[in-house]
Formats: sequence, C-alpha cells, structure tokens
Amino acid sequence: MKNPNKKITKLFYSPKFITLVGFIILILISIPLVKNISKRYAINQEVMDLENEIKDLESKNRDFKSFVSYLESDQFVEEQARLKLGLKKPGEDVVVLKEDLNASSSIANALNENLNISNPQRWWSYFFN
Repeated sequence: MKNPNKKITKLFYSPKFITLVGFIILILISIPLVKNISKRYAINQEVMDLENEIKDLESKNRDFKSFVSYLESDQFVEEQARLKLGLKKPGEDVVVLKEDLNASSSIANALNENLNISNPQRWWSYFFN
C-alpha cells in the first residue's frame, strides 16, 4: 500500500494545486482592492462636484456682495430718491411724464383705421395730410 500522507504531500506540492491556490488568493486580494478603488473614484467625483459647487457659491457670493455694496452706495440712494421721491438738485428741472390711456387707445384706433385703406392711399395721406 501506498502511504496516504505521500499522496497528500504530492498533491500540495503539485504545480496545478499551487497555481489554483495562487489564483484563489489573487481573487481574494483583488475583490477588496476593486471595491476600494471604486469607492475612491466615487469620493473623488463627489469632491470635484463639491469644489465646483463651492466655486459657484463663491461667485454668487461675490455678486451679492457687489450688489449689496451698490445698494449701500450714495448713487443708489440718490437714484431711488429721484425715482420715488422726486428729488432734484439745485438748477435741475423735474419732468414727470404720465401715460395717458386715452392717447394710447387713440393711436391704436388710428393704426387700425390705417390698416383698412390701401397702400397708395396711405402714401398719399402720409405726404399730403
């Protein structure tokens, strides 16, 4: 009879068995490595997205700061006083133009009347009326 220990020892030292064990170890090592690489990629992508969002927010913040500084400026206060309160400086004349609703409707009526006449008649009335 052959020794069973010898068969087991021969099996463990065979190149096929060592190759199989090596592949299994390689697979067991590569699975967490792939997971780690994919997590790192996702984290880097999230960091890049957050950095872009930070840049956008900083840009908006600068815009708001410049707008606030404009709102706090004397120019804005003077402009609002002129528009809403009728402020005028010495030597200036204030002219207020109010829209006349009747005038705009009469212009619309004149345009509609003009549409009813022919083009040569329009030219005649343009030059001679």
